[in-house]
Parts: sequence; C-alpha cells; structure tokens
Amino acid sequence: MRKGNKRLWAAFLAATVVSASLAGCGQSAEKTDSAAAETTAAVEKTDSAAADAAGEDAPKELKTIRILGPDNSAVDNNGNTIYFSDWVNGESKKWEQLVSDLEGYGVKLELDLIPADQIENVVQTQIAAGLDYDMVNISTVDTKTRMSLVEQGKLVSVNEIWENYSDGTAKEYYTTGAGSSVAKLNKLEDGNQYWLTGVTYGDYKGRGVGSLVGAMIRYDWLQKLGLEMPTTTEELYQTLLAFQEQDANGNGQADEVITLNYNSFYNGIAQMYGLGTSSYFLDSETGKITSPWYQDGIKDYITFMNRLFKAGLLDTSGQAKEKQAENKISMVSTYWIGYSSEAAVTVPEGEQRAQFVGLVCDPENGCTPLVNSQSAVQKNTYDFAFTSNVDKEAAGRLLDYLTSEEYATLTEFGIEGYSYEVVDGVKQRFTDSDISECQIRVALWVNDCIFPRAETVDRAQELVTATEMGKSMGWPEEGFAAKADPVREVYENPDKYKLAVKSTELEVAVATVEETERIADLKTDFDTYSEELLTKLIMGDASLDNWDTYIAEMKELGLDELIEITQARYDRTLG
Repeated sequence: MRKGNKRLWAAFLAATVVSASLAGCGQSAEKTDSAAAETTAAVEKTDSAAADAAGEDAPKELKTIRILGPDNSAVDNNGNTIYFSDWVNGESKKWEQLVSDLEGYGVKLELDLIPADQIENVVQTQIAAGLDYDMVNISTVDTKTRMSLVEQGKLVSVNEIWENYSDGTAKEYYTTGAGSSVAKLNKLEDGNQYWLTGVTYGDYKGRGVGSLVGAMIRYDWLQKLGLEMPTTTEELYQTLLAFQEQDANGNGQADEVITLNYNSFYNGIAQMYGLGTSSYFLDSETGKITSPWYQDGIKDYITFMNRLFKAGLLDTSGQAKEKQAENKISMVSTYWIGYSSEAAVTVPEGEQRAQFVGLVCDPENGCTPLVNSQSAVQKNTYDFAFTSNVDKEAAGRLLDYLTSEEYATLTEFGIEGYSYEVVDGVKQRFTDSDISECQIRVALWVNDCIFPRAETVDRAQELVTATEMGKSMGWPEEGFAAKADPVREVYENPDKYKLAVKSTELEVAVATVEETERIADLKTDFDTYSEELLTKLIMGDASLDNWDTYIAEMKELGLDELIEITQARYDRTLG
C-alpha cells in the first residue's frame, strides 16, 4: 500500500484487524495478533520463481495489482470457520497454486483484507479518499455511486482491457463465450462495462441448468418417525405438526420449527403457491415483470403461513442459527445441493445426522407450484472494478488467467492428487478428505472476496459429489442420495416443472442514471411497506378483508412504476 494510503487507514485498520483476528464459530482458538497483522501483507514472489513456474514464456517483469476486498469465511465439514486470511497467511496449497499460476502470467498481488462486516464502510471511505487501489470489490457500492465513479473517470472500462490487453482468452470469453450474456447485463448507456461479475454456467448432460433453491425438510426426521415425504401443502402442515407432537429431536419439548424469510417471498413455500421470489419479479415463461401481490395464489399462501404461525411451527424469534445448532429446525430454505445446513446441526450422540432434502408441494388450489432456480448462465451477486490506478497490461494478464481453464479447475476442484482425482476422464473431489481446505468446495478468494469466478459446473457430477459427500457427514452407506434425487428429477424432466427466477435483479440490465434515481426514490418505502404488510398478515395483525386498500397503497408507493422500470431493463437485455 502507498504511504499516503497507509496514513489514511492506520487508525481504521487498527480497529478492524482486531475484529479479523477473532476466531469464528467452531474455531478452537483465536487467531494470534501476528496473524491478524499479516492480513494486509503483500503476497510476494520473486521473478525467478515466476520463471520457474511458467517456463520460457514467463513475463520478464511481474506486475503488481493491489486489491481491496473482504476477509470472507467458509465452514468445513467439522463446523470450523476458515477465513480467507488464514489461507493467505498460512499453509494453503490452493492459494500457493494460485500465486504460482499468476506468476506464470506475470502478475503478483498485494491484498488488503477487511473483516466482512466492515467492508462496506471501508470501501465507502476509500471511495471518498480517491480509490488508492488497482482493483476493488464494489459489491456493497450502490449503482448511483458506481455511475458517479464512472463519470469521474475513476473506473476503467473492462471491455477496453480485454479488447486491447488480452491474449485472446478473456476477449473470447466475454464476447462470444459463457461470459457474454452476463457482460451484456453489465453494459452501460455509453456501451462500455466498468465492472466484472462472476459467471457460472451449469451443464447437465449437454443442457444448461441452474442450481435449485427452496424449501428443504428434515429427511432424517421423516425416517425416524416413519413419515412419508409430503406432496401437498396440507401434508406438509401435518408433517411439520407431527415433528413437534412426536418430538422429532428427542428433547422432550415441542420446539421443532421451520426457519425462513417469512417477510419476503423468497422462501420456497411462496413458490409452492406459484408466487415469484420478490415483490416484483420476472416471469420466465412470459418475459413479463409482475408482482406476487397481483398473483392468484397470494391469499392462499398468506392463509397457509398464518396457519403455521398460529400452530407454533414458524420461527419468528430471529434466532435461526441458534435453533439450528440446537437441532430444532425442521425445514429451511436454501440450495438443494448444499451441505452447510447439515453441518450447522448438532444432534444427540447416537442419533442419525441431519439431512435436508428439497421438496415441492402442490397447494391443491389450482395454482402451479414453482421450483426456484438460478439461470443456466448465472450472473453472480458480487462485482469487481479496476480503478484508474491499474496497469492495464497487468489487468489484461489477470483477466486472461481468470477466464482460463486452469483457474476454473482450481476454483471448482482444487489440485489434482490433493483435493481431486480424475476417474474415467471425470474430475472427482475427495469428499472424505480430512484436510479442511479440501472440504470447502468454493474457494474463499472467489466467494464474494477478491476475484470474480468464471466457471462451468457439471451438474451431473455435482449430484454424484453430493451423494458421496453425505458418506463423510453421517450417512456412510447411502450418502446424500435422498438430497440428490429431487434435483435429478427436475433436471431430467424439465417439462414437468415451472421454474421461478431466483433473482430478477440478476436477469436485467444495469439501470440508467434516471432509472437509478427513480428506483432510489421509490424502492425503500415500497419494500418497507411490502415486508411489514406481509409480516402483519402472516402473524394475524392485519386482515385480508382490507386487501383492496393494501393494493391501492402499494400502487401509491410505486409498485406499478417499479414494474415498468424493471420491464424496460429486461427488454434491453433482449436487444
């Protein structure tokens, strides 16, 4: 970091680094002060090492890129929280490989890693100070501020970099390859793109598919109590009630509850009633933006949720993590093929380990249930920008690496022989590894941290991996086969299921300055009203008898205008 920048940050980092040094949930000891101090240390390698790594084609000079990003964390199979700074400052073969790979491209890194809960304030302070970095994670920066940075010339056009400084790898990826559709979403009115977004393409036997997200029920409790998987919302209610009445967790109390976002529509149960995932959303079948408040299933959904609430089956305590750790959670809403929910549950000694399995229930009211899905080509939610300080040649080299096959392999699988093996031409992760960093599937540096991700995920292989993962997480014989089955069912029978768009914001073009300003004028008050109304209706503090009044008030707050603006943004992606 430059001397001036060090002076600017001295007092602030003295406080934030202390926060970074504290051990996370599940860690056996605190990080030492020396390890915390190393959080802002440069990742240094020599030119000779670069030559050894890359051979005769190694650049003569290593160019430095200084990056500001959050010190994110992930949880391994044993429940230990691992921070990105642990890898940078410790013994991480994956990180060492990335550094070595970058040397082959003539790039070395200097990192300032800030505790994740402090990063928004730090980035805002850095923006005010003039962006004294080459690359910044701008995920927490609102669109209006980004536009202002573009107008001030503080951000570099990334398409200029891949057009003029790429060896062809990045240019092909972003213009005709998997990243092209996402690049189009990031294009501004001037025709340029000023930030990079992670891209994930999901392939299932030659067809593009996205990860499924939604309601997941405790499969181990179903087995324990001899219950069938519910297929209707009425059966779901009775099953959740049975979990309490038959004491599924065995603690002698009727405390088995579901935890999900009941103040929004992004929770899996709303999709069972055919509702979109946000207060205004893209209907993927019609290409039209609408609202759950206008959909046929909305009142039946609210009635069902109120029924759960009155029966004591819906957790509203705000202590979801604590209840999950205490083995009190009967259903969650998350990625159907993920494992973090299982890892967070502590079961009594001798009891079967937790397993959450995705389900879709028919509301039996004529509405078609939806399956919440990411797009086949997914624009991730985190963005990174090169500033006007960056050496554009170095930026071009970095982009070529980030869109290369070797980087995709490293982030998805790691290192052959260490975290994965190749069996019959297929890469397979070591799911039973006792090495913590090999258990963490998504590399921390691309987990909303310092780099965007450019990956192709083999969804069929993902299901195999998920099944095998369960064998090391308390299901030694069948693994997580039950978890993989409903995902495979949806992938194999796409015509049977209607998909909901996981995030409409990730499907529409960047808002113009005028649209951004109008959205800012409307969105906060509307969202607050929508969330508060939904909560009151579910808890019985508001009545469905006053429906017309609620709709009129939402229209007054700008619901129809927000739909119109979002429709215009989506239409631009089709042009």
